[in-house]
Amino acid sequence: MDVLKSFHESLLAAKGKLHGGNMQPTADVSTQETSEQMTAAASDVLPALERTEELPSMKDPLAVLNAIHQVIISAGLTSDLSLPMITVMGSQSVGKTSVLESLVGRDFLPRGTGIVTRRPLVLQLRQLRSTGGEGQDEWAEFEHKPKVRFRGFDDVRKEIESETIRLCGNNRVSDDPILLRIFSPKVMDLTLVDLPGLTKVPTADQPKDIPQKIRDLVKKYVEKPSSIILAISAANSDLATSDALALAREVDPQGLRTVGVLTKFDLDDAGNAISALLGDVYPLRLGYTAVVCRSEAASQAGVTFEEALKAERDFFARHPKLQPLQSQCGIPNLAQRLQFLLLNHIRQALPTLRSNMQRLADNCREELTALGDESLEKQMGQGPFLLHLISSYVRNFTDLLEGRVGHRLQEVPPAKVMGGARIHHIFHRIFAQAVLDFDAFTGLSDMDIRVAMRNAAGPKPKLFVPEMAFERMVKRQIQKLEEPALQCVSMVFEELKLLASQSECPEMRRFVGLREKMLEVAHAVIRRSLQPASNMVSNLIRIEREYINTDHPDFIGGLGAMSCVQEARPESSPKATSASTASTSLSNEAGDVIQLPPVPLVVMPAEAPSEREHMDTKLLKSLLLSYFTIVKRKLIDSVPKTIMHFMVNRVQESLHAECIAALYQTDLFGELLAEPEELRVKRRSCEAKLAEVRKAQELLVHICDAAAGCAG
Repeated sequence: MDVLKSFHESLLAAKGKLHGGNMQPTADVSTQETSEQMTAAASDVLPALERTEELPSMKDPLAVLNAIHQVIISAGLTSDLSLPMITVMGSQSVGKTSVLESLVGRDFLPRGTGIVTRRPLVLQLRQLRSTGGEGQDEWAEFEHKPKVRFRGFDDVRKEIESETIRLCGNNRVSDDPILLRIFSPKVMDLTLVDLPGLTKVPTADQPKDIPQKIRDLVKKYVEKPSSIILAISAANSDLATSDALALAREVDPQGLRTVGVLTKFDLDDAGNAISALLGDVYPLRLGYTAVVCRSEAASQAGVTFEEALKAERDFFARHPKLQPLQSQCGIPNLAQRLQFLLLNHIRQALPTLRSNMQRLADNCREELTALGDESLEKQMGQGPFLLHLISSYVRNFTDLLEGRVGHRLQEVPPAKVMGGARIHHIFHRIFAQAVLDFDAFTGLSDMDIRVAMRNAAGPKPKLFVPEMAFERMVKRQIQKLEEPALQCVSMVFEELKLLASQSECPEMRRFVGLREKMLEVAHAVIRRSLQPASNMVSNLIRIEREYINTDHPDFIGGLGAMSCVQEARPESSPKATSASTASTSLSNEAGDVIQLPPVPLVVMPAEAPSEREHMDTKLLKSLLLSYFTIVKRKLIDSVPKTIMHFMVNRVQESLHAECIAALYQTDLFGELLAEPEELRVKRRSCEAKLAEVRKAQELLVHICDAAAGCAG
């Protein structure tokens, strides 16, 4: 109680005795750091903090933070590689607002009863060099009012309240953050997020589910691995009931990024706060810091932050049980601890940051290559440059056809068949398989074969299978192969057009007119080869139909077919049904005169074939199958060869000359090599970005060397 009384006396006595200026931490921090200290593991953080002489104090740690921050902004890296946020959470009325304002050194946050913070407040602190008198070189800016500088921090508080009410009304919460930047020589570069206070019971005018909504909102921020959690609890209450510590344990079970803050240390009448500070009650890997912030009454009495810091330091210095724990007491030491954790996090992120920076530079160079190099055109002149582009285009087309995929192309998808390999697939997987699967008797029934044999015999009874019937049947089936052969031609035609569109070199992307004209010429060359190829394929079908070569060495022949039929002959043949037995009975109405029935309009063989007809049908089908198989094999071989000669090779041989004849004309140079204005703007932007990245890389090298935390 004597210590508590002394603290209040010191707080009141400090009024009027201090004349401003930043308070120095009570711990004696050495300005010498070693490489081993800078590369300490996270498990060594707490011992290093307790041994204040080992704290990493680079020659200018704030300059390191500023430099890293500038690297991230200039390089345009993602937010997870930026300076880590310090997420501040705690239950209502534990002094969360007082801790934040003490770190900033200004009254700027809304105060009151109930849920005061109802939207996350992202607080970006940026240090400025002091240039003038008190308050002349510090201001605040809001993201929603980027061009407005708030010089008075009472106005900052009113703007926070107004923006909260605008979105949330008077009783709701939202996870949409308010972004506030404070520029001041009194702050260090940090990013703090003031989260709504955790609560369990809603007030009368609030929704019943608002406690859960607040908890979900807070968890969304503190569960990010890049955030440092400031779990604020009151020292005069049981830590086992601390909502902040419970949620921190849930998202950070090992306590690698949680810093405990014990407020209201001066109100601990039971004396349990010392055990909590030592981590005996609720252990944390990064430990606790005890603070005594300015109370509401002291604020109303006009006590400044400098005076409050002086009174806090005197309180902890006079506390008999806190003498060995001075480095864990006070707002200055809390700020120092956060600075150490930030430096440690940045040190660990440097290798990843450096590799990502290199990747960003590589992407910029690739983009510039795709956008084109103006110096090359100026150096070569328009004519030679156009010839260079035409040659590159034709070379890409040839490379794709011949399997040299990926050379100077805009995009080559991984694990994807491209170019000439797709034409091979058409020839040997699509066309060949379709022809092989085509049945020799498609659209041809046994009745059709019997009718053909009857017709081929004419008025005479047949002694053998009529050869004319065989030729008619096989020609009819060969004709059916023309359609898939012509479809193969069309497929290759479309593939060549696709190749033409895929053969653009990156430099051509700059010139819309040239791309359109080049593609137009290529399509015209390909189109001119379509008809000759189609005609030749049709001629192949005609050739096969015009001469049926029954002396082909692979043809089964009559004797072979007969042997096959005999081997497959069943033991009992169908009973013959003569036409006479099925004839209509004769009319005897005219006495002894026999009347023949009229000839039907359609004469068909009997439904049930005779044994002879059955044998002849099998024989002809055997011959037909043998010869049709020969024709299919020949077409599978000859159609791709025809397409390659009349279409693919002809296009490949003539494309370069056709492009030069159509495009290399002096009066077309200006039209073909004209760039869109937006592309020029994009190139200048990319060049500027690459220059910034290079500067950032140089800066990053110096930072890595200074921190001794990054190889090379």
